[in-house]
Amino acid sequence: MSNGKQGAASRPFMDPQSVPDPVVVERVLGATSVHFLDLMERTGDFTQSWVYTKGSGWLLKLAVGGKALCYVIPLQGSFRVSMAIRKAERERLLEAPEMLDYAPLVSAARKAPEGFAIVLDVDRDGAYDWCLRLVQWVIEARTRVAS
Repeated sequence: MSNGKQGAASRPFMDPQSVPDPVVVERVLGATSVHFLDLMERTGDFTQSWVYTKGSGWLLKLAVGGKALCYVIPLQGSFRVSMAIRKAERERLLEAPEMLDYAPLVSAARKAPEGFAIVLDVDRDGAYDWCLRLVQWVIEARTRVAS
């Protein structure tokens, strides 16, 4: 699992005038495009919108009710999932026996205005499974709170 530190050279969608085309995104992601598409399908109930930021270029925001679940940043041959988990989610996650593998990552997450910042790079099969498990846990945690 990467720590989320990749240079701007690996960010292919930096032109603020060119919203990423789905075909080009798949080509840029290469072998990881299958995981990107799976994540898009699994989060199909979320609003998926391209947003441009000066530092990251184009990223895909997955949100419900205007609140972000995560941001997916296409990179050359991989993609990054960036999310902020809330304080209560962080505490529950650290106590959940089934999520012990995530304790070091969650404990080290830096505090940001939106919550605790977690960055996951998907650049191989195992990394995607690990990322997906965390995303699904956060979705379930937020669904329980909303019910």
